[in-house]
Amino acid sequence: MKILDYSWLKAKEFTGLSTFQILTGFRRSIVYTFLAIYLRSLGLSTTEVTLMATIGMIANSLTQSFLWGKLLDKYRRPTEFVIIGEFFAGVGHFFMVMGYVFFLGLGQSILAGYVIIFSLGGIEIFWSMSNVGWSALVSELTEIDERKKLMGQFSIIGGFGGVGGAFLGGYLYDVGGFANGAIFNIAAVVMIFSSFIVYLTIRIRNKDRELSGEVFSSEAPPLSNLSSQLRNAYLLFIVALVFVNFGRNSIAIITGIFLNDPTGFDASGADVAIYSNVRSIANMIAGIIVGSVISKSDDNKVMTAGVVSAIAGIVWLTITPTFALSLIASFLQGVSEIIISASSYSIVAKMAPKEYRGRLFAYYNTSFFLSWGIAATLIAGPIADILISQGISNANAYRGSFIAAILIVLIGIVFLVISFRYTRRNESSFSDKSEDEYIVFSD
Repeated sequence: MKILDYSWLKAKEFTGLSTFQILTGFRRSIVYTFLAIYLRSLGLSTTEVTLMATIGMIANSLTQSFLWGKLLDKYRRPTEFVIIGEFFAGVGHFFMVMGYVFFLGLGQSILAGYVIIFSLGGIEIFWSMSNVGWSALVSELTEIDERKKLMGQFSIIGGFGGVGGAFLGGYLYDVGGFANGAIFNIAAVVMIFSSFIVYLTIRIRNKDRELSGEVFSSEAPPLSNLSSQLRNAYLLFIVALVFVNFGRNSIAIITGIFLNDPTGFDASGADVAIYSNVRSIANMIAGIIVGSVISKSDDNKVMTAGVVSAIAGIVWLTITPTFALSLIASFLQGVSEIIISASSYSIVAKMAPKEYRGRLFAYYNTSFFLSWGIAATLIAGPIADILISQGISNANAYRGSFIAAILIVLIGIVFLVISFRYTRRNESSFSDKSEDEYIVFSD
């Protein structure tokens, strides 16, 4: 598999994007592998813990959809969006640490937990700027038929960062890395460094001419100008993604709690890190497959395989008798994560006209970002808390949430089949468009 076989992507830019992916995987793993467990230890209920994702992802999605997406369509400066977003998100972490450590010193652990939750919500406003910028940035540097391969390669590269972050996070968690702020501070430094990496390595150009600092400032065309066929196909696919992503990601927050709970597997921080790293390794293996073996395969079939893998992973997590065997579930979930991301990325690539990229990227991203919180807060968390209040063991209560997640994904499959049929009927209208009219999403 050739690494730099791209029409527009230069070696320096590939190195910069790859470094950014490694750092992104690192800072996500070092924090979010263990944050839910830490918040639960502060005395928050399962539902309260899920708010860490719900509030943040609502802030992220709203600002992408109603602020950054529109501004990106107007100014078309994705590199600057990534730089500014990552830098200020990193700075925000330092202020968050000062706030919650202060309340921990006063013995107000629950209040400290809420400071973390709401601070992360504010930080997501800047992260969302980086997210939508990244989506457009990758599309500017590649052609349509190259992006699935690039996303596969990024999955491999980012996986190394995820493994390193989980290992360091597991060690720091066991020695009080949240209580003293070390975990968040390291993540903040990584984010700020990431912004400089992008600044130093990426220079956007508009396929046939360099932008050279030129700023676009024009009114973006209204979405109503899109053809009804394209709008309907896109919306059906987004609905399917909402159910699939809400189902599989609704349990992401509580999985670590389940593994760590004494009635579950009583896993240590190091054990949870292993679970996370198996998922990262699965991401990398799936990235290799997506970037080579199935890069030319039918997107609909690939997407279906990813969803089936997600369901299999949740089913196995529900019934697995030991922690060691639970690693199979982690592997299946990791594989599904990359396959679903890459194939849905490719599907949407055929739909999104260039002048609508900011907004359609934002709406597409929303189906992923909101899935980390809302379903957990409204379904998975309450189910677990209700079952626990009825005297059921914590572990079995969490298993009840897993079953609910399976049902949600199954509903998503129904909508997915409908969306595939609708898209096939309209493929001819999409294929009539020139290749330059289409762009895609990146995670």
